[in-house]
Order: sequence, then structure tokens, then C-alpha cells
Amino acid sequence: MCGTAPTVTAEFTQRAANLGSFFCPAPRRRERKADFMGRAWPVLVLLALTQFCASWGSLTIIGVQVEMRAGLGISADAIAALVWSYSFGIAVGALLAQVVIGHWPRRMVLLTSMSLLGLGACGLGMAQNWEQAMVARVIMAIGGASIMPTTTVIATSIVPESQRPAALAVVFTGLTVSLILALPIASFVGTALGWRAAWFVSGGAAFVATVGLAWGVPRGVRGTRASWQAMRTIIADRATMLSIITTLLLIAGGFLTFAMISFWLVEVAGTPRWIVVPALLASGIASTAGNAISAPFLRVIGRDNTIIFGMVFTAGCFLVLWILPQAYWLALAAFVLVGLGWSLCLAPLQARLVATSGPRAQLALAINASAFFGGQGLGALAGGSVYETFGPVLMPLFSLLVLAFATALFIAAKSIPSTLLDQKHPANSA
Repeated sequence: MCGTAPTVTAEFTQRAANLGSFFCPAPRRRERKADFMGRAWPVLVLLALTQFCASWGSLTIIGVQVEMRAGLGISADAIAALVWSYSFGIAVGALLAQVVIGHWPRRMVLLTSMSLLGLGACGLGMAQNWEQAMVARVIMAIGGASIMPTTTVIATSIVPESQRPAALAVVFTGLTVSLILALPIASFVGTALGWRAAWFVSGGAAFVATVGLAWGVPRGVRGTRASWQAMRTIIADRATMLSIITTLLLIAGGFLTFAMISFWLVEVAGTPRWIVVPALLASGIASTAGNAISAPFLRVIGRDNTIIFGMVFTAGCFLVLWILPQAYWLALAAFVLVGLGWSLCLAPLQARLVATSGPRAQLALAINASAFFGGQGLGALAGGSVYETFGPVLMPLFSLLVLAFATALFIAAKSIPSTLLDQKHPANSA
């Protein structure tokens, strides 16, 4: 959902001032830019909370999948379907939203999206069978499809251009923190109060964020529609598509096991149910660490070598999970380090995508986001099938095979030149 960055409105200034005085009176600043960033930060915090709630809603099912299977009386494959249906819905919905509602006011899109996310989560908490759970999950996907690009557009529209990197860093903190906290919260609530309570808590958080957004986010921020022709142009460029396909395979390979990880930890590794919560917490911390150390890796060994190293490292972790699942602490360590390995690849893949797509980078990143969620869907679909056909013990092997293929493909094709760098495009194409 590509957007413009209009001049900050008087309404935003007043809303931001009100929010700022509510949270914490801002000290007097010497520079105008710093003063403006101080007025903007309460809105940016609300947008970060929105990202957190969206990611929390998507990950809750992984934390309570064991309890949901027993509570609804369904198979592990049916639980996997609830995972991949959401991911596929996000992947397709994000692109459709770029074209269909890309020009709508961002505030209206965000409020509607968060309301649907909360409604779907509460619907899952009330579901009495798989069909009702699937309907609720689809409602969540419709809401979640526009949240990430919309928060990005709003954040870059309410600060000066020089402050946009800092603003985006604040907003995406919500996504980063969710990787650490969302799964452990869901698993803890599910264990202590039941899986339905976990969904009610997730949905309630989304509604709380919606109230904050209605109060704090300014009107007047609009996006621009993307065109199908612009998307086709990006897809036709082999260098850019290599990065997108690598992202899809990386996430699909990881999610093949991760989407069913509670089953694997309990049934294969023999992990007590209570250890699942700290294991998921440690995995989230490792994922955040992988993202943090990717920049130093990139400077030392280069962008493409960092991507290759990350994929090989992740594949090695899945090898340990496959051949040594009964080596309890080693298997737990390998599971945690999977998060570090795959997140090590993400920032360099984004940087490569920007470098090869040139002036169409914004739309290319939107397509890459769809590949990210599509990879989650493919991985969850494959993981459910492997679980039902071969049992959970072979899920890490299939993850290993997908990552090995992704690594070989990337090594073979990484030197393909881009055809997009010298192209011109109209403003509304990206």
C-alpha cells in the first residue's frame, strides 16, 4: 500500500500535543526538528502497539495449538490449516489492498483493519468447531493484510524526511518486541487459563489499540494505488525475483517446522509442556539478536555472503533437530538458534531487493512482504501434511531440504543483473 508523505496537518499537531502531554510532558527542545519528533512520538508508539497486536494475533495460534486441538477435537493438520489460511490471506490481501484501496484515507483503513483483527480473535475464542474457527481466522487475515504497510505510510507522513528512519525504527519496534513476547504470552495464558482466554486477550489488546488509534492518529494521510503493470514489471526481473523467492523459501522452510513446533517439542523432544513458554521466549530473543547482528555481518563478509551464511546456519540447526532430537538440551539450543539464523538473512535480503529494484523498491518490498506471509502459509501447509503423513519427527528434515534448495538456488543465480535500475516509471506505479 504505497503512500505519499503529505505535509503534516494542524490536526496532527494538536493530537500529538494532547497525546504527548498525556503520556509525559515533553521538555523544551532547542531545535525545531527535535521538538517535532517529540510531538510525533506518542503517535509512533501507538503505531508500534498496532504492529505488536497484529503480530500477536498471527502468532497466538502457535502458542496454543496443542490446547486448541484437544478443545475443538480436531487433527494437527486442521490446526495447520488455521495457520496457513491466515498467512495466505495476508499474502494475497496485501497485494489486492495495494490496488483496490491504496488511495483510501490511511486512518480509516487502519481503524477498520484493527477492528476486524480484534473481532476475528474474539471469534476464535468463541469457536465451537473448526468451521467457525476458520471463518474467524479469515476475518483476522482480512484485517491484518493492510496493517503493516498502513502504519509505515502514516509514520513517514507525520515526520520530516530527515526523521523518517527514526520514526520507522520506533514503529517496527512493535514487530520486534512481538517476536519476543507474543508466543510466550499466548502459551502462558493458554496453559493457565485455557486457549480461549488466549484469544480473548489478543483480541482485547487489538481493540485497546484501536481506541488509541482513533484518538491519536491524524486524518488526511492518504496512499496511492499501485498498478498491476508495475507488479508485473517487478516480477519479470529475475534479479529482484531471486530475492523474493529466497525470502519465500527461507520462511517456508522455517515455518514447516515452526508452525507445528509445540507438537514437535512435546511429542519428539519430550519437552514438558511448561518448558515450551521459555523456549519460545528464547527463540524470540534469538530472532531479535539475529536481526541486530546482521549489519556487522554484512560489513565484514558482504551482503550475499551474509544471506548464504544465515541459510546454511539455519539448515544446520534443522539437521541437529532431525538427527539428535533426544539430545534434549542440544535440541532446544538448535531450536532457539533457528530464529537467529533465519533473521540474520532478512535485512540483507531487503537490502538486496532495494538495490536490484531501484526506483520501484517500495512496491518490490510490498511484494516481498507478501512472499514472507506466503512462505508462512506454504510452510504451515507442508508442516501439517508432513505431520499427518510421517509424524513430527521428520518435519526438521523437510525444513532442511527446503533451505538447502533455497541456498543452492541463491548461489547459482545471485550474479544475474537487474533490468529495473535504468527504468522510469510513473509516480503511481510504486
